Order: sequence, then structure tokens, then C-alpha cells
Amino acid sequence: MDRFLAKAPLQAFMPLLLLIGLILLAAWVLSGFFTSIIWAVIIAYITWPLYRRLRQRLNDNADLSAGLMTAAITGLIALIIFWLVAMLHNEVTMAYQSLAANFSQQPYQLPPAIRHNPWLGDYLQPWMDRLNRDRSGTVVQVLNAARQGLGQLAQWLGGVGESLLNLGLVLVTVFFCFRDGNTVLQQVRLGLKGFLGASQALYWQTAGDTTRAVVYGLVLAALGQGLTAGIGYAVAGVEAPVLLGVVTAILAMVPMGAMLVWGAIDLSLFLSDQWLAGLGLLLWGTLVVSTIDNVIRPLVISGAGKVPFLVVMFGVFGGLSSFGLVGLFLGPVVLSVLLAVWQAWLATQTDTVTAPPETAEPPNTAWHHLSAEAVLKAQVTDALTGLSTPQAEQRLHQHGANQLATKPPRPAWRLLLAQFKSILILVLIAAAALAALIGDLMDGAVIMGVVMVNALLGFYQEFQAEQALAALKKMLTLHATVRRNGNVAELPAEQLVPGDIVLLEAGNKIPADGRILLAYSLEADESSLTGESLPAAKQTQALSDAAAPLAERSTMLYMNNTITRGRAEMVVTATGMATEIGQLAELLTCTDEAETPLQRQLGSVGKRLALLALAVVAIVFAAALWRGEPLAEAAFTAIALAVAAIPEGLPAVVTVTLALGMHRMAQQHAIVKRLAAVETLGCTTVICTDKTGTLTVNQLTARAVYYRGQSYQVSGEGYQAAGAIVPDTANAATDLNDLLLPLVLCNDSDWHGAEVIGDPLEGALLVLAAKGGMNKQQALAQLPRIAEIPFDAEHKFMATFHRSADGIRVFVKGAPEVLLARCTFAQNAQGESVALPHEALLAHNAALASTGLRVLAVAVGQLPDGPLPDTIPALADLLQALTFTALIGLIDPPRPEARQAIALCQQAGIAVKMITGDQVLTASVIAQELGLPGTVLEGTQLAALSAEALAAAIDGIGVFARTTPAQKVQIVNALKKAGHIVAMTGDGVNDAPALKSADIGIAMGVSGTHVAQEAATMILTDDNFASIVNAVKEGRGIYDNMVKFIRFQLSTNIGAILTVLSAPLLGMPLPFTAVQLLWINIIMDGPPAMSLGVDPLSAHSMERPPRASAAPILSWPRLGNLLCYGLTMAIGTLGILYYGLQTGTAAHATTLAFHTFVLFQVFNVFNARTEHGTAFNRHFFANRWFWLAISTVLALQILIIHWPPAQTVFHTTALTGGDWLLATGIAGAVLVLEELRKGLCGRMIKIAGN
Repeated sequence: MDRFLAKAPLQAFMPLLLLIGLILLAAWVLSGFFTSIIWAVIIAYITWPLYRRLRQRLNDNADLSAGLMTAAITGLIALIIFWLVAMLHNEVTMAYQSLAANFSQQPYQLPPAIRHNPWLGDYLQPWMDRLNRDRSGTVVQVLNAARQGLGQLAQWLGGVGESLLNLGLVLVTVFFCFRDGNTVLQQVRLGLKGFLGASQALYWQTAGDTTRAVVYGLVLAALGQGLTAGIGYAVAGVEAPVLLGVVTAILAMVPMGAMLVWGAIDLSLFLSDQWLAGLGLLLWGTLVVSTIDNVIRPLVISGAGKVPFLVVMFGVFGGLSSFGLVGLFLGPVVLSVLLAVWQAWLATQTDTVTAPPETAEPPNTAWHHLSAEAVLKAQVTDALTGLSTPQAEQRLHQHGANQLATKPPRPAWRLLLAQFKSILILVLIAAAALAALIGDLMDGAVIMGVVMVNALLGFYQEFQAEQALAALKKMLTLHATVRRNGNVAELPAEQLVPGDIVLLEAGNKIPADGRILLAYSLEADESSLTGESLPAAKQTQALSDAAAPLAERSTMLYMNNTITRGRAEMVVTATGMATEIGQLAELLTCTDEAETPLQRQLGSVGKRLALLALAVVAIVFAAALWRGEPLAEAAFTAIALAVAAIPEGLPAVVTVTLALGMHRMAQQHAIVKRLAAVETLGCTTVICTDKTGTLTVNQLTARAVYYRGQSYQVSGEGYQAAGAIVPDTANAATDLNDLLLPLVLCNDSDWHGAEVIGDPLEGALLVLAAKGGMNKQQALAQLPRIAEIPFDAEHKFMATFHRSADGIRVFVKGAPEVLLARCTFAQNAQGESVALPHEALLAHNAALASTGLRVLAVAVGQLPDGPLPDTIPALADLLQALTFTALIGLIDPPRPEARQAIALCQQAGIAVKMITGDQVLTASVIAQELGLPGTVLEGTQLAALSAEALAAAIDGIGVFARTTPAQKVQIVNALKKAGHIVAMTGDGVNDAPALKSADIGIAMGVSGTHVAQEAATMILTDDNFASIVNAVKEGRGIYDNMVKFIRFQLSTNIGAILTVLSAPLLGMPLPFTAVQLLWINIIMDGPPAMSLGVDPLSAHSMERPPRASAAPILSWPRLGNLLCYGLTMAIGTLGILYYGLQTGTAAHATTLAFHTFVLFQVFNVFNARTEHGTAFNRHFFANRWFWLAISTVLALQILIIHWPPAQTVFHTTALTGGDWLLATGIAGAVLVLEELRKGLCGRMIKIAGN
């Protein structure tokens, strides 16, 4: 036996077999407590984040923290049980009696419309007759089932001792889960390490994410559906709405379970001939209750757990049938972990197929210092064939995707929970809880319904904003041309790996960091990384200095830069976050974002209103108790006042207004990443903008030509062929062939429509030639190129050699001083060769440069036919005694719309400052053309100023020239120190810190880098300055509309507070119930307030200076107006209440007072639309949503007053036509008095002005 047991396989398996046996034995021993243990683990896991925070606060005291947490959970469970028993006792009796009564009423009848239909009535009537015949048996069966259910309930209550025992076991287990949870988890992970392998972290994370997602999704969906369904039952007049709401919430734990309840109740309403109530409940259940089930639940579960909802749904149903109620949570977790195991196994199989990891050079290798052969050897790759597919897959697994790390989007469940952080929302939840505790369940349910609607609305809008940003990122996906398996293929840049051979040409964006293997006239725009405005020349020879700075590594190409000239092949040396741009992007993740002015303002208003609510509630509650009123009645009055004092519609309207503004801005080429940032633009006082591409078209354009001793002006802008070459004098030469031929032949770029492939300067020359009628392809066909000297930073010219009938023609372009040194002749007005007027040409060159133009010279030469030298130096020696042809002045012209936008900014009191890396002269010319005032400050002068000196002088500076990206942060800080709200544009990696520092960072969507877009708050999809100004206008309009809402809402709140506070003091009953106050605040203020949020933007919004960011929303004059509105409402409402009490019943009087107060709001909303000037202006009918909202409110008010089910809920009675006229006349006073005040103030201002 010992020999048998000594065998190696058995020695390895014996401990495992013993462990499995002990686990099975333990499972058998604990089988009776399986459900209790699982529930304890679920409760502990859900509340673990709260326990962890509590434990940190208690200095890591595990026993005390676990005890307090368990006690809190015990209290919560006890409170829930007490509430259910206390509140549902009467509801169960009521439901049973209603069930028995409803089944014994008169026979069921089809509606007349269906009964009189010959075909449909004849078909359905036999079924209805059969239902009536079988109803007696059905009644007996249903009542027996009800009795049996009540008997089972009694039996359950009889076994309360066992239930308490199980509950105690759950709570004890919860305590030990808290106290010893970390230790047990560490031991389990250690024990399973050998079995689960390297993927065990994936399994744990999947189980945790899925458990949390399923719990949050199921519980939130169940509570939401139960609450909304209960409201629907109450409004429809169904008996025992709270009980049915609880049953709906329980069944809603299962997908589509809630429909079993509200669908059956809805059917019973139809069969009982309650068609209006049945139709209302059907619409409510379909549009509201089912939306929570089919939209919110899948988003929360799938978003948080990253598991397909189909897997979750099958897990819920399967777990419920296999394990009972606990299977709701256990089933999805089991299937999700199984899915994770399958995915990990697939990854393991992929790893076994690919080759083992290859050793590469460490990431900090000085690749620019190594030869091309050494780099290829270090990367284990071949320049001719590239990597094989298995090699590429293995390296992709080893290094990860070639993409920059970004902050992951907030999961759906976090977006939903974030809607409950507002102070106003928390106070409303407290009011709902207080109403439920004193037994006023209807009012509590309505208040919670308001909270849920607001949360769902905010969740939907923010989720849409996240999706818009994700769509933009998909639009910016980059592809690369790669050599793999000996073939050339195009792949998404995300799939690149170190060792890939990438082929690049002019216009390509570089997809990763790499060492250059081959280069042909290669230049790259590295301004986004180094700040250098001119393209950097590149070559293949290894550099001797291993510590060369980034800008001098001429053998390297870096991710997100662009090839401007030539073509190249490179081997990838770094991808993703290992690239130079990735290392810089990593520095941005820890930067905190400041609150926007709107967030600060709303936070201040929310706190003030909450304090006001608490103070008023405390006073009224204390006074009621002092007068000897019952506690429940005093609490009820306090709740009514709390509801009246809080503008609960504010969060919803703010969210909707900002989201609509964001949507409009997206249509105007501006995508905003944060909703509240839309408004920040409205108080912007300074816009700091780049020159190139934002104020200008980012397309070099020829503006002036000096040819054959005469000057010419060129019309048109950018890469459009529209335009002409117009001489300044009438005797200028009209034959432009000698000018245009060198422009197209000495040129390596291509121009197609409005797009240039290659060097921007050469593209501008092609456009100039097209304006003169010259075609490149035709010219090349007549004069084919046989040799060339590429442009080089050393010799500063480019030359091409072309075969012609009379020999070899040479065309040269380059720096004027360089070409003039190689010229001997020039052409006169008749095209004849004359001696070169060297000094005159230098003077004309200086004159063109002084206007901010970039000057280029063109010359031609003639060589005898014959072989040409093979080397560039030998070819350059042939360029002697050339004939000077022309000087061409080029500039990146301003956008036409930028001039108008800047003028609009100046009219609106917004300063525009241009920040550019260009020369002072060029920047000054562009600023003059755009109408930018202020002095010009050069980067060297800026560096010499202290922070205090710069802040003192910055208002007088209009242009910052030759600045580095690092100096942008200095400029932003100086402006903020001077009290400005700053918007800053940027497109490069080095612009990212400045974008983060500014109040509004604006990145370019076309030319901007990924890092800049991540750092920015707003992205321009057209890189246009005019889009920024449109966004500023939109921001101002949004703030104006929010002020309208706040004035409207607060005047309502003030009127309600004064009315409710004054009525008991005057010896009158409370004019409103809490539900009526919510109707006033939500149903009344909701639709009109939201319509105010989409009021058309004022035509005068850009004619006033920006408001101060610290200016309060409620200024003293504005607050005085609101008090007057509120006082007028209170006097009118109390007066009509007194009149009603003297002439009729108390119910009629309170209904009349309630109706009058609602009509006050209908008239008051016109006051809110126009703060200054009459409300009856030319925009009176401009907003169709406003009029639809007013009509909706009036229609709903008619239902409240005259529809019996609504009368039951809102405690109203029907009013006569005379009551309506009286209420309308009194309510209209608030508009009439305000119009008189505005007219009087306007007349006084005119008199004072005269």
C-alpha cells in the first residue's frame, strides 16, 4: 500500500481528493443553511464599500466597524418589516373585499362601439357570454385561492420564530463576512491559484462586477417599477395601490414580471367598463413602467457588469427555478463567470499557438543612436517581409493595443446614481420618507415619483452625451499601411506592434513611434510634440549623440505627427502608452477639474433654499405644536411647506436646457464633453486662439507676384481654384507661361479639388498655376523630368531637370537670397533677358516680406543636351548663370467668417487674443486684417516678464508671437489672475496643459491630437473660430433661459410659502395639500419651465458685456421683483379662499384657492419670459413648445378639477363657470400689475435720459 501511495501522480492527487471530499461533506452539513449563507454574502458584498469607508474612519477597528455595520443593516431590515406589516394590513383586507365585490357585479358588456360593429361584435359577444356564464365558478375559484393565500400568510406568520432564527443567522454571518472577509478571500485566492492559474483575477473581477451590476439593476428596476406602478394604480382608482405596488416591485425582480400585475389589473379595468382608467393605466404601464424594465435595467446591468443582457436574463430565470429567490443573484453570477472562464481559455489557446515571447530591447533604448540594421535585429524583424501573423498576434498580446489610455466611460449605474447627489433631491427624498412615516403614502409616492422621473431624465441626457463623444472618437480612427508576411496591407493603427514595417508618404499621420529605414526627401510636422512650427527634415544615418533632445532626433518619427513631404519606411519601436506622446498623455490623468460658474451658482442657490426650507418648516412645526395641533397634522403641514420651499424642477430643467444646448452646439460643429460647460462659454471674457487653422484657413495662398518688373495681385483664398492673377498696371505682361511653368514642374505635390497631398507651399503654387490656366500633367507630358535636387535645409532650394527639344531645361525655386546669388540675368517686360537688377530685387523682396508674406523666388536655366551627373553636389554645380523669373508672396489668409466673429466678440465685450508660434511680422499682418486691437508681445519678451507684470499688462496685449506651448499656460494663468473667464484653443500635445488650465479648453477635431481632445472640454469638428463664437452665444442664451426659469420657479415658491404660512395665522385652513403643492411645482412648473429652456435666443444677447462669474443669480432688484410677484399671488389666493369659505363649503373654497393659484402661474410665466420690456413683444408667439406647455397645463388642470379619479387623489371638487371667471380675473392681476410697472419704469428712464 505504501508503495502504491508513493507513486508521484497519486501523491499529487491525494490532497486534492481529500479537499474535494471535505468540501462535499461540509456542503452536506451546511445544506440547511445554504440560502442564509448566500444571502449573508450578497448583503455583505453589496454594502462592502460603505463598510470599508466606516472602517477607515474608525482607524481600521474591524470588530467595531463590523458591529456597527451589522447593527445598521439590522435596523434597516426591522424598519422595512415594521412598515410592511403596519401599512399593508388594511391594504390586504381592502384588496380581498374589492376582489369579492368586483366579481359579483352586473354581467360584463362589450363597449357600444365594438358591440355595434357587425363583424367584430358578432365575433366577441359569444366569448363574453361564456365568460359571464362561467363567472360564478371563477368567483369561487378566485375566492378560494385568496383564502388559501391568506391561510398560507397566516401559516408563515405562525412560523415567525423560524424566520427570525434564519434572519439572525444571516445577520451573524454578515458580521463575520465584514470582519474576516479580506482574510477569507486571500486564503481562497491562494488555494485556487494553482487551479485557476493566471486568469483567476479575471474570474474574481467578473463575479464581483456581475454581482454588483445584477443587484443594482434588479433592485433599482424593482423599486422604480413598484413606485411608478403604485402611482398608476392610485391615479386609476384601483383599491389597495400600495399593496399592489409592493407586489409589482417583488415580481419586477424578474424581467417582465411587473407586467403580470399591472397588465392583469388593466384587463380587469377594461372588463369592469372603466375604459378611461384602463387606457390611462395601459399607457402609463407601457411608456413608464416598462421603460424602466426594458431600458434602465439592461443599461445598468450590461454597462456595469460588461456582460450581455441575454446572459443575465437567462441567469435570472434559471437561477430562480433552480435556487429559489436567491437564484435571482446567483444564476447570473454563475453564467457570467462561466463566460469569463471560456474567454480566458480561448486566450490561453491563442497563447499556445503563437510563438513564445521574443526578447526585445528595453523601452528606453536610444533608437536614434542605433543603425537601421541594429534596430531591425533588436526588434527581431525583417525590412523586406515584415512580421508574420503569429509574431504580430503574440506581440499584440504582449504589448497591448496601439492606443493611448483614456479614462473609461462612467458605467450606466454610476450615471444613474449620480442623479441623486443634488441637495434638492436629497431633501425631497427626506420629505417623501417623512410623509410615508406619518401614513400619508400617496403624497410620499408622488414625491418619490418626481424624484425618479428627474433621475431618469438626467440619466438619459448624460448617457446621450457619452454616446456623442464615443461617436466622435470612432470618427477619428486611424489606419496604417504595413508590410506583413511579405505583403503590403492596410490595418487599423490599433493593431500595430513593435517590429512592424510601416510605409508612409506625404499627408500620412504617423501611427506609432519608429526608426526610419528609408527616407526620400522626408519632412515631418512635429509641431504638436516639439512646438516647432516648420517641418523637420528627416534622414536615416544614426546620430552620434545618444542623449539628443527630441526635436533633434532626425532618424525618428513619432506618433500623431504628420508627413509633410516625401515618403519613408520605418520600423515600429514603441506603441500605445510607451510612445513619446503616450508618456506625456499619462501626466494629464491626475489633473483635477474645477467647477463651472453655473455649478457654483446652482450649488449656492440649492443650499440657500434648503436652509430656507428647514427654517420655515421648523417655525411652522413648532407653532403648530404650541397651538396644540396633533403631531401628524403638524408634520403634514411641515411637509407641505418643505415641498413649497424647494424648486424640485430645477435639476431637471437645468439638465434638459444644457442637453438641448449641447445638441444645438453639436449641429454647429462643437461637441461638448460636459453638460454644465456649455454655460461657462456664456460668461467667457477672453478667447485665446491659435492663428493657423482657427483664425486662418490653414491653406497657404499666393497673394502677390513680382514678374518681369511688374507687380500682380492674386485673388481667391485657400486651395480653391476660384481667383485670378491681376496686374497692378495696364502695361504689365499678359503672357504668364514663364512664371507658371516652373510652379508645376518644380513641384512634388498633388492637388485635387480642395485637397493637397504633400507640402502645403507646393500646393499653393499648384493652385496659383491653375488660376493662370496651367496644368501639371500636360506640362510634364511635354517636358518630362529626368533629374532633381530635392529641397534641403542646407542649400534652401529645389531644382528639377527636364528634357526638351532644344536641350535640358532647369527650373528652380527657393529662398530669394539663395537664388539671386545663382542668377545672372532677369527678364524685362517683353520677356527679353537683361542684366540682373540685384539690389532692386532685394528691395522688392524686403517690401513683400514687410507685409507679412512668405517670399519665394523662381528661376530657370538652360543646359545642352547630354548625360547629367549622378550626384546632387554635381547637379548643384550646374545651377549657374540662371535667369531670375519671379518673386511670389504667400500667406495663410484669414477665414472670412473669422473677421465677422471677432467683430461680434468685440461688440459683446469679449477680448480675443491670438497666440501663435509664427513670426511677429506675419502675426501682426493677420491681426490687422482681422481687426484685432492691442500690442504684439514676442515669446522672448513674455519670458522676461514676472507673473504680476504679465497680469497687469495682459489686457492691452492682442497678439502673442513666437510663443512656445508651455507659455500658453503662463498666459492662461495671468488672464485668470486678472479675473477673466478664459477659453483656450489648442491642437497639439503640448497644448494639453493649457487646455486643462483654462475654464474652457477647446480642441480641434480635424487637426487636433488625441491628447488635446482628451484634455479639452469642447471639440470643434470644423476647427473654425466662428464655431467658438456661436458656442458663446449659445451659452449666453442658455443662461438667460435658466434665469427665466429660476424667476418663474422662485416666484411660485415664494407665493406658496407666503400663502401656506399666512393661512393659519389668519385663522383659515391650509389652502393646499402636499400633493396639490407638488402639482403646482411639477405639473405646472415642469412643462412651462422646460419650454422656457428652449425659448429662442435673444437677438441682443451679444450686444452686452459678459456677466461676472461671481454675480449672483438672485440680485437684489431681481429678488425684489420675485417678492412682489409672490405677495400678489398670496393676497389673491387668500382673498379668494376667504370668499369661498364665506359663500360655500371648505372643500369648494380650498379647490377655488388651489385653482386660482395655478392660474396665477399661467399668467406669471409671461412675466418670467421678459425681465425688461413688455411681454407682448414680437417674440410673443415664437416658441411653439411654450404654447403647447401652457395648453397642456390648462388641460391637466381641467382634469384635476372635474375628473372623479383625479378629484380623489388631489382632494378637489368641481367648479362652476363663474368660479372659473373669478379665478381667471384675480390671477391675471399679476401680469397686469407687472406690465404697468415696466411701462412706468420705461417712461421714467426716458424722462431721465432727456
